[in-house]
Amino acid sequence: MTTGSDLKERVQVQSLLYYPEANVYAWEVKRSTWAKAEQDTRKNLFSSVGIGARGVTFTLRRNPELTIVHSFLWRGQFCFLTSIVDGDPGFQVVQAALCDLVDCIKDADMETQGCRFPGILTEKYVGHEQLDPHAEVTGDLVLVTPKVVSLKPGSWVLIGERHFLVRVPHELDPYKNEYEIRRTEDT
Repeated sequence: MTTGSDLKERVQVQSLLYYPEANVYAWEVKRSTWAKAEQDTRKNLFSSVGIGARGVTFTLRRNPELTIVHSFLWRGQFCFLTSIVDGDPGFQVVQAALCDLVDCIKDADMETQGCRFPGILTEKYVGHEQLDPHAEVTGDLVLVTPKVVSLKPGSWVLIGERHFLVRVPHELDPYKNEYEIRRTEDT
């Protein structure tokens, strides 16, 4: 049975905000709360086409304002929420993936600067694939974005200092979008 004395970890609840004057989406801390945090031994499959990340399970006092579109900041680590369910009476259990945010710019091929947004990169799960050796290296990744960010196939996204071609959208999830992206480099 969970009690208030079990909640020993400080967690910051974040909301995604849009700043139209700068054309930027950013995660901003809205409040802090106490939680019980347990790192999972299995990966959290936060992406349907990418490889999962280390997971963490939070137990906290029930808050009807907390939804899956929020994120947590825990011990300086960004936590992408994947599930919120009822726990013991008065508590809720939140599953999250521990992820690293990357700064992205959509429509990076345009002359005017596109919208900036936070994203999560993960490797694309392809199983075993024998590739022919050649003088080009092709990197396929998956970019997970907040639902409000929509990328068009054939457009470019700048991640760090590298341009990636948006290839395949996966936009059916009600809380996030996923995009298969590619970068080709000469070796």
